[in-house]
Amino acid sequence: MNTAILLTSVALLGATQPPDTTVTLRRGDQVQVQDLGGEVHVEVWNRAQLRITGEDLAARAVTVSRNGSRVLVAPAGRRGRHDDVVMTLRVPPWAILDIQGRELDVDVSHTAGPVSVRNVSGDIRVQGTTGDLDLSSVEGEISVSDARGSVHAHSRGDDVTLRRVIGDVDAGTGNGNVRLEDIDAASVNAETLDGDVYFSGAFVAGGRYAFSVHDGDATLVIPQGSAAHMTVATFDGEFTSDFPVTLRHYTGEGRFDFVLGRGGAEVSVEVFDGEIRLRRREPGG
Repeated sequence: MNTAILLTSVALLGATQPPDTTVTLRRGDQVQVQDLGGEVHVEVWNRAQLRITGEDLAARAVTVSRNGSRVLVAPAGRRGRHDDVVMTLRVPPWAILDIQGRELDVDVSHTAGPVSVRNVSGDIRVQGTTGDLDLSSVEGEISVSDARGSVHAHSRGDDVTLRRVIGDVDAGTGNGNVRLEDIDAASVNAETLDGDVYFSGAFVAGGRYAFSVHDGDATLVIPQGSAAHMTVATFDGEFTSDFPVTLRHYTGEGRFDFVLGRGGAEVSVEVFDGEIRLRRREPGG
């Protein structure tokens, strides 16, 4: 028996009701958006409710249902018509979000709970959040700004850009650039197969940082006085540095290590075909 309780449907038969719906949320509830295309915008408000509004929702087959602590927003009927939607979800800051889509652009702002977004194609934009982020796209750009919390962001075919993030970072792409600006993290992993990696931020004592590029360049911009034990490998490229470098070990095949300052952080940079640049960050830059 299906225990899901149908709360309401915005697949209205006529235009006799406004195209919106409101559902009460409890702390610990997870709002799940599944199998939609189009655009989903998530905003916060000071009510313990989920409210959905959008353009022409009355003509779309979208339902909202609850099953225990899960509130599901999905197409009405697996065999029904999957029209694209343009809708806004207003949630309390503490709501847990799990968004999955096909050709779906997702925009999330100022939430405090954990956010998971997975789509096949479409861009993912997140800003001003304070919960952990888990973001992935097959063919879409991912951008995060002004976030506190760990960030896992991977796109198979487009750029990943993180700006002003406080929290551990795991970012990667198969065919695009990874750009990490003003990152404050004790752990960073960034990788791309066909693109460039850019990082600006400070190395934390005891932190671990790994940057990997197959066909492209890696640029690290760090403050004067940075302390790190660095392992560098460039198999078919060059290494340049704004800091004095004294080699400790050279193991061949373009791999060597050295110490900045008194050490403290563990940093590895590997580029197969491209350049590695270690740049000094200017004060206020």
